Amino acid sequence: MIEIRFKQRYSNEISTSPIKLRFNIDYVEPESKEVAVDYQINWYGHAIKERQQTIEWTSVNIGASIIFDYNSGLGYEVNFNNEWSGNDTEQTELNAIWRTGLNVSNIFELTFKPNTPIEENQNSISWLNNLDTESTTLLMPWRTGLINESSWQFDWRVTPDLNQKVFVIYYGQTDKEYICYWRSHPFKGYAKLDFNAPYQARTGSIKMRFNAPDKVCYWGLPGGLVRSDDDIPTIDRKIPIEPQIRNTYIMQPTINCVRVSDDVKILISSVNYSVSRSQFSATGSLKFCSRIDFERALGQELKVSINGYDFYVICEQPSTANRFANSIYSASCRGRFALLSAPYARATNYANPTAKTLAGIMSDILVNTGWSLDNKMIDYPIPTGAFTYTDLTPAAALLSVAKSVGAMLDIDSANKTVSVIPAWPVMPWDTENAICDVILNDSIILEHNTSQTINQTNNAVFVRGEQQGVACKIKRAGTQGDQFASDVVDSLVTDNQAARQRGSYELANSGNKQQSTIRTKLLNDLPPIRPGMLVGVTYANSIYKATCDNMDISASISDSGAITVSQTVKVISNV
Repeated sequence: MIEIRFKQRYSNEISTSPIKLRFNIDYVEPESKEVAVDYQINWYGHAIKERQQTIEWTSVNIGASIIFDYNSGLGYEVNFNNEWSGNDTEQTELNAIWRTGLNVSNIFELTFKPNTPIEENQNSISWLNNLDTESTTLLMPWRTGLINESSWQFDWRVTPDLNQKVFVIYYGQTDKEYICYWRSHPFKGYAKLDFNAPYQARTGSIKMRFNAPDKVCYWGLPGGLVRSDDDIPTIDRKIPIEPQIRNTYIMQPTINCVRVSDDVKILISSVNYSVSRSQFSATGSLKFCSRIDFERALGQELKVSINGYDFYVICEQPSTANRFANSIYSASCRGRFALLSAPYARATNYANPTAKTLAGIMSDILVNTGWSLDNKMIDYPIPTGAFTYTDLTPAAALLSVAKSVGAMLDIDSANKTVSVIPAWPVMPWDTENAICDVILNDSIILEHNTSQTINQTNNAVFVRGEQQGVACKIKRAGTQGDQFASDVVDSLVTDNQAARQRGSYELANSGNKQQSTIRTKLLNDLPPIRPGMLVGVTYANSIYKATCDNMDISASISDSGAITVSQTVKVISNV
């Protein structure tokens, strides 16, 4: 083996490429065979020792330094194995090991990126905590060319793009929860950065800090980003109850009666249940199948189910009728709210010792009764000692307060809730543009009778309070207000809102009225029509809207076992 070593660096003064190697060896020449071989190795000179290159240009005020370390040349090992003996009797091996260049480090210092334009950089800035849609994609384009001035705008808390988002709208009764909002949110809603000076070499980085806003939390009803204490459904629309029109109605009426205290079944042969706007409690009558059922029901709370609708009554005044081989046992009854009237509740006196509101006074009346209040009237303040009553039961006192502001009582006997609602939820002259609560058509109207009453038409009324009250003139909108009704004086008229509500009630009662008595069915898609509902009637050639004033439900079982159920409503409208 012949070893060749290179001990000095390559230089132009030493030699030029190529280098020729010759081998002269004394040997017995074989039969006409050549023993010398020339090897020629070519490579390029001028190895890179060290190179520094600085690329600078005017750019935005952000600096970057990138260091690339690499070898100017890799170490290669070259082996030459050569045969020059034809019959393998003699062999010479050449190993040439060298490096094409030393490991010299080259450093490039770059202000930005060398020849690598970054066209897009995306940053996601989430500003609002729980809304993934309210994030902005930040695009920061730049080029390798000169950039004298540039600006970027960071936007947050912008209107979210929900065009391609799937979201669910919930509406209805909601529960209270902790609601948080940010008190020190920037007014503009965005941050703007301007770079208007040439870049100067510096070390470090530029930091942008967004301090967390001051968060305030409170316990209330959720209402989105706007603070609200009103439980308003997301979709505020009223869908009227309209039974389907069928060619044939298959009726399966049912009557069931049980005692509330112990669920003992009471057999009855007929029941009548009636309620109107002027009453605080429903009235009715029951007819029993036997004396035993009659005795079980007296003085008890009963739950009467008619076609699946429950009515709670108190069996009160009994009566009997006897004739040959036949006895009839019956009793009158009142609604469950009658437990707050005589003889079940004692009459009391009341005077508000402190300043209260209308809802506060009504809540005082129902305190310790087991009933809750749901006020639908506009609340207003009542000064100390402005309201008093004498010798009234809670039920009568609550009805008196409701009538003072033109309201009525809507009783939910199952949940023991009293709702105070306007006696005219829709003014009789505005029914044309109102949405009905119930729509009745010819197919379910069994009987339709009408009558008219003539009354004086009024478009204005004076409503006054007493010592601590107000005096207001209430005028019907769109009229001259020159036809006055009788003045109204009430101690609870202590605010303009009280006068407006009471005056609207008085004006709604005036004018010519049409009273329609409609007997219809009690179906799964036609529940009992409650007083105060706006009823749309389509019968024969007449189409009109009227307010329900009275509702009467009757059910009976014949001697053959056939059950008949119907409801009769009296509705009032202007003519």
